[in-house]
Amino acid sequence: MDVKFPLDNYIRFLETNLELKKVEFRNDFLRDVKARVKEVTTREYINPEQNTVDYVVLFIPNEQIYSFIHEQDSSILDEGIKNRVIFCSPITLFAVLAVIRQAVDNFALDKTSNEILSLLGLFKNQWGEFSKKLDLLGKRIEDTQKEYELLTITRRRQLERPLNRIDDLRSQRGLPISTREDE
Repeated sequence: MDVKFPLDNYIRFLETNLELKKVEFRNDFLRDVKARVKEVTTREYINPEQNTVDYVVLFIPNEQIYSFIHEQDSSILDEGIKNRVIFCSPITLFAVLAVIRQAVDNFALDKTSNEILSLLGLFKNQWGEFSKKLDLLGKRIEDTQKEYELLTITRRRQLERPLNRIDDLRSQRGLPISTREDE
């Protein structure tokens, strides 16, 4: 935003009563405004390498001056817009700043959302790896459970059959169960 504005010839225009001088000062003032527009476009206000915004706001310190420019030569305002210079009066200042603020917020949100989407892609990859490992662990636990069941059911039955037959033989012979554990 540039706030320096050429007012000398405009003040002279207002102060003189001579019609020829009014025309001269009016033309000089409009020339000064055009020169100011050109000046701000040649400065480094708009510099993509330094992440500046794409427009310069040229502040006109008075509503009457803004109206005067518009009434006397509205092509100055049009030419300014073509050169990415936006004229701003005290009344429009807050609206222009609100638009700029919203644009900056949207840019930040866009940048943040891009970062979030990149992180989401990374998270998705990690989630895929985690899911594979979890499935592998689940399969191993399932296999271990099957082995456990094989031991507790099938192997136990197989081991208990000879024990039951031995106990049947002891019973058939009428032998008592030993009560001593150290024998």
